[in-house]
Amino acid sequence: MQAHVLVPLKRLNGAKTRLAAVLSPDERAELMRRLLDGVAAAVHDAGVERITLVTSEQISVDRLERFDDRGLPWNEALAAAMREAVAEELVAVVSADLPLLRADDVRALLAAVPARGIAIARARDGGTNAVAMRPPGAVETCFGEPRSATLHERRARQAGVDAVIVDLPGLAFDVDTPEDLAELADQPSPTAPRNASSASTP
Repeated sequence: MQAHVLVPLKRLNGAKTRLAAVLSPDERAELMRRLLDGVAAAVHDAGVERITLVTSEQISVDRLERFDDRGLPWNEALAAAMREAVAEELVAVVSADLPLLRADDVRALLAAVPARGIAIARARDGGTNAVAMRPPGAVETCFGEPRSATLHERRARQAGVDAVIVDLPGLAFDVDTPEDLAELADQPSPTAPRNASSASTP
């Protein structure tokens, strides 16, 4: 597939600090590695040939290129990666902590991108777990901001491009809190059948 997926990753020694009450630093780092492996596999299975890890962590993952984020904040690092590493006309940013992500979710996200604009994968809390846009850099990302899905949509309008909100189970659920960990334990495997995913435009 002629798309390039960027996967941002914080340094593992600072990963998932909201889980500190239930997991040690080593356990949080190992959790992050396992989540990253699952995301990389789902993106690869979707037919995406170029997947780049955007990080300053010295880590190697099968099938992933690496772009040194130079210690920049996430959104600045992603903008730099889009400028310097992406040659394709379609780029996506997919969070590394999506345990239920499947190839169908990735394909649906990419398919939802307007001819010129952005598809925004909305997290359950109104944040953003992934975006895909054409052309790269069409919309400045704002990962980590409260209610960032709405903010991404607003920025698209300000940039004069189209925006689509995408609601998909595998893209909506991330692991940040002990409650998320407990819920994950009750979730079916990402490879198990589930109801058809849906995309919605408000």
